[in-house]
Amino acid sequence: MNFVTWIIANWASVAQIIASVIATATIIVKITPTLKDDNILLPIVKFIGKWIALDKYGAGTVKRPN
Repeated sequence: MNFVTWIIANWASVAQIIASVIATATIIVKITPTLKDDNILLPIVKFIGKWIALDKYGAGTVKRPN
């Protein structure tokens, strides 16, 4: 129960950390020309997008040009 209490008390910090992870992963994927890093970070972005529901159409629905 202590974990739940901590999450409730620090929700703003938790949300900020989640947003920072999403932003950092997105920036890394966008500024690098290869798909190698995209494939490494894709599971993280999909997991966060699915469970946090920031992307209502599902993570990875937009295709990047090669």
